[in-house]
Amino acid sequence: MSLGHQRAETTWGEIRSALRISSPDIGHGRAFCKSLARDIILRCDGRPTSGDESRFWRTSLMAMTFDATLKDLARECPLGVLAEFDEPPDGPVKLLNVDLAAVSKAADLVLGLGEPLDEIVHVEFQSSAAAWKHADLVLYNALLFSQQHVPVHTILVLLRPQAAHPNADGRVQYSPRPGRGKMDFGYQVIRLWERPAEQLLTGELGLTPLAMLGQLAEGTTVEDGLAVVVQRLVERLTQEAEPARATKLLTSALLLTGLRVDRHAALNIFRGVHMLEESDTYLMILEQGEERGKEHTRRGDILVVGEERLGAADEPVRMELEKVKDVERLKRMLRKAATAASWQEVIETP
Repeated sequence: MSLGHQRAETTWGEIRSALRISSPDIGHGRAFCKSLARDIILRCDGRPTSGDESRFWRTSLMAMTFDATLKDLARECPLGVLAEFDEPPDGPVKLLNVDLAAVSKAADLVLGLGEPLDEIVHVEFQSSAAAWKHADLVLYNALLFSQQHVPVHTILVLLRPQAAHPNADGRVQYSPRPGRGKMDFGYQVIRLWERPAEQLLTGELGLTPLAMLGQLAEGTTVEDGLAVVVQRLVERLTQEAEPARATKLLTSALLLTGLRVDRHAALNIFRGVHMLEESDTYLMILEQGEERGKEHTRRGDILVVGEERLGAADEPVRMELEKVKDVERLKRMLRKAATAASWQEVIETP
């Protein structure tokens, strides 16, 4: 088994666990497994994907990563979710594994209150703007009410300003014609970036990674503010969490930080946090960053050497260079640039 296949197998196992998929052969797990593994294997083995394909998978994997991280956090501490976003419950709370087979998407978090069940709280996390998300919320609410026959309270948690949309205003109201019925549906909207990070840091331990998306102290840059939050998070986890749980929560915090700053900035903010050295996800992100840095350097060297001998590289040449992800091939292309008679020879180097 190649290194790329080994990494794909490991990464799929981690993500499958986060998504609570019991088997890669069940339902959407099979398709997700095949697609995800294919992209990871291509990247780890160094074989390039097309530009459009690469951009598609980066976007898809980013959404899946944040979605899986948030679901995992919320499902591990449902009482904390209610205390933070709704109100502390008076009676027992349980996770409901409901089958909403009528729709293709799964609800993020569904909590049942009371024994016997007397209310449902449905929580959705949103990281990007969606014009018709409010319509999804109506559908989920109606399906849950139809199945469980108890009132349903819906909460939409917007994770960053980019998730805001004029339609996500807490109400869905429409009517066809006068006297022909109407819809009047209300839901709660929480803008996480307006909630102080300090409040999230001192709340339920399992939800502390959400502090990376909270409101930072005034008068600081985003990076400096997040660095302070990380320091406070590490202090609390050191005191209150077992090492394995602390590592898992810090990994979640790192992934969520990617909603706020780019990968390089996020890694710098968490650099030196020793507990993360036990996180396979963190180490893989570091490896990917190092490989991308090597790719960037090699491409720059090829352009410098090639343009000295062959003249300026046109846009098609630069685009072909960007497609090459294999560092060893880039080394061979650099050596070829020192002797080639044309840019075409450089690009065709195997």
